[in-house]
Amino acid sequence: MLNIDRYHATMGDASFKDVTRLHGKCLCDAEATFYVTQRKLPFAPCLGHERLVSSLLDSRMDRPRLRFLEQDRGGLALFAKAVEDMSFAGIVRAVRPGTVMFAGQPFADITGPFGLTQAQEIKFEHAFDLPMTTAAIAMQLRMAAGDRWLSDFSLRRNGDVERAVEVATYAFIGGFNDTSNMEAAHRLDIPAVGTSAHYWQQSYVEYMDEPEIEPRTNRPKHFEQVAFERWLDANPQGTTLLLDTIDVHMGAVHAALAATSTEARRRAFKGFRVDSGDQAKLGKWCLEFFEANGLKGMMPVLTGDLDVETVRNIVAEFPEVAGFGVGTKLSGEVRRIAGVIFKECLIDGRPTLKASNTPEKSTLPGRLQVFRGMDARGRYVGDVTGLDDEEIEMPGASSGC
Repeated sequence: MLNIDRYHATMGDASFKDVTRLHGKCLCDAEATFYVTQRKLPFAPCLGHERLVSSLLDSRMDRPRLRFLEQDRGGLALFAKAVEDMSFAGIVRAVRPGTVMFAGQPFADITGPFGLTQAQEIKFEHAFDLPMTTAAIAMQLRMAAGDRWLSDFSLRRNGDVERAVEVATYAFIGGFNDTSNMEAAHRLDIPAVGTSAHYWQQSYVEYMDEPEIEPRTNRPKHFEQVAFERWLDANPQGTTLLLDTIDVHMGAVHAALAATSTEARRRAFKGFRVDSGDQAKLGKWCLEFFEANGLKGMMPVLTGDLDVETVRNIVAEFPEVAGFGVGTKLSGEVRRIAGVIFKECLIDGRPTLKASNTPEKSTLPGRLQVFRGMDARGRYVGDVTGLDDEEIEMPGASSGC
């Protein structure tokens, strides 16, 4: 696959030309090391190793793509010849999957001949960015939610099924309990969850014209009450009712009427979901309303464009909330991605760096290592980024790092 930018092909081709020789050898053959880090999230678990391995093993070019390189107007014949029979021959190091790394810390590197090794950049960035972004958001949501239930509701926002499965996977690793994604639940062997959509209630709108009669009052039933009764009848093992199709307060009244109409429906009504508005305020009102009407032990589940800050505020205002469904802000409208980068730090045995007028865009020189300090009880003390062959003494650590 041509999973490269044009500049990788251009640099690769130029590095095979004699005019770009370095220290008496062709630049393409000079050993280079590139390190990988993320610079935009305060912390993130390092995930994506399996994606990287898969892409590195899939390095061969087919004939149509080779011809495309050979016929490039800018002249990429040397690079095309180099990749024609390419098999990956570099050395890759990475921290263990799941290791929490902080912004700017190198978590992987690759060493090999410059000409082909530099062309591996996109593979590293694609491998790690989505997993680390998703898992980091999930971890932050888990910390905000405490021990409350977290469900991945992002399937509709993920663009395609494979990306959706990966988002569900890394959200689960980051601390979510389950997913609405049936394919992901099948592959991961975790619970699949879901309530109903607003259009279940909307589908019973015909009862506005020909309403059912409420036996207890001999009055016409609202169509939303009918819809709730049908849903409870269809899910006698226990279910959650979505209250805000029309108005949350009205939805709660109709849910209570439906649930108390028969003993079986009362048993089936286990929880309620609020998907809009001031979720904490509305959730608290609904819980108190149901308890006042003899429907105790309801599980309030809140959804609707939730992010970390919103979840934290809801927990503070409405600690009785049982759980959250997070979708759009988990994978679609993400405020900040990991921003995985791939930067050269060694060439032909000499350290090199990128200096920048923007400090966060500057890079580190030399073959790097992160030293993590632990005290005698195994508790985290701190990190130091240094050179591979350094010995680090860290205050508070039980021994040298």
